[in-house]
Amino acid sequence: MAVPQNAIPSLSECQCLICVEILIEPVTLPCNHTLCNQCFQSTIEKASLCCPFCRRRISSWTRYHARRNSLVNTELWQIIQKHYPEECRLRMSGQKSEEMVDEFNFLSSRGNRNQRYRECHRFGMLAF
Repeated sequence: MAVPQNAIPSLSECQCLICVEILIEPVTLPCNHTLCNQCFQSTIEKASLCCPFCRRRISSWTRYHARRNSLVNTELWQIIQKHYPEECRLRMSGQKSEEMVDEFNFLSSRGNRNQRYRECHRFGMLAF
């Protein structure tokens, strides 16, 4: 995720699309997809050296930045910490932010997921 210098990203723009929590130590891949470092490390542990979203190979990029300790997008991480300190604190302490939970409450139960899926397909939406 590329963030302009003076722009304040919305809370939803600061969410990891894998764990659906605020990005902690965000890793921005060469394809510009961003995920939290914990989810990135989990993806790498499973021997998947591709972006989990677009499947672009990231093996060389990962080795290069891991050696230089530069995987984390420090500019974005500082912006997130500055604008969402409470959400960062909650996530780092293992708690969930109520705002994050509320925004994605349709994922809370199987029935809700199925209903949301049917609604999206009925109205021709590609993603929800």
